[in-house]
Amino acid sequence: MLPPATAAELNALGHDAIGVAEAGLAGRDDATVYETAVEQQRLVVTENVADFATITKDRLAAGETSVPVVFVRKHQHSRGSALAPALARHLHRWATENPKPYPGAHWP
Repeated sequence: MLPPATAAELNALGHDAIGVAEAGLAGRDDATVYETAVEQQRLVVTENVADFATITKDRLAAGETSVPVVFVRKHQHSRGSALAPALARHLHRWATENPKPYPGAHWP
């Protein structure tokens, strides 16, 4: 799971971000998290490649409504309390370069 503070850091950079726990989805299965993102027209940021890549691929193949899924790797960033701000800066740069991401997998 990504640090909950990442959403707050993204909001401080001008984005509309909400963490899984803040959205009331802590402990829910990945399909529910994805479906909520579809309903709210949000993208998903995750390090869970195995599950979200499969969900995304299957939905796109079925012609179902899909959202962008941004895969990140925490180990590429600072540790401890510096992780959330580092992830937020990384995602902010990506979002600036990709203002209208297509539904599907993204690797910033």
